[in-house]
Amino acid sequence: MNENELIVSKEYGLGSFSKDALSIRQTVFVEEQGIPLDLELDDFDSRTTHYVGFTAAKPVTTARVSINDQDNSWHIQRVATLSEARGHGYAAKLMKTIISDAKEAGVHKLELGAQVPSRGFYEKLGFKPVGEPFMDAGIEHIEMTLTV
Repeated sequence: MNENELIVSKEYGLGSFSKDALSIRQTVFVEEQGIPLDLELDDFDSRTTHYVGFTAAKPVTTARVSINDQDNSWHIQRVATLSEARGHGYAAKLMKTIISDAKEAGVHKLELGAQVPSRGFYEKLGFKPVGEPFMDAGIEHIEMTLTV
């Protein structure tokens, strides 16, 4: 395996992947972006599927997914990539894995709240903005959806 090759794994609930995911999120959101730790930590980790991308066995990118059974949609949250791993397409590969898994599961819609500076990244994956920007944790976001 090439040391830059990304391997995406997933796990529901709390376990080794959720710990890897939280480590990435703490580095990106708390340390880099200054989001208070108490806002980053919530009760949803035990009820979401954690996707983690690994290069050379090191966790470098993550996202979590919650299922909304009422409208057969998935909500993607906490998409993050370590600074040293950015620019290699890892987050795009992780997101494409989530999109593929959603299609296989018969999900009709994916939703996320994108940080406004990352809007273009999600648009390249086919997501469309919905509504007006809003503030979350002191950072401007926009709701985005993808019909799958």
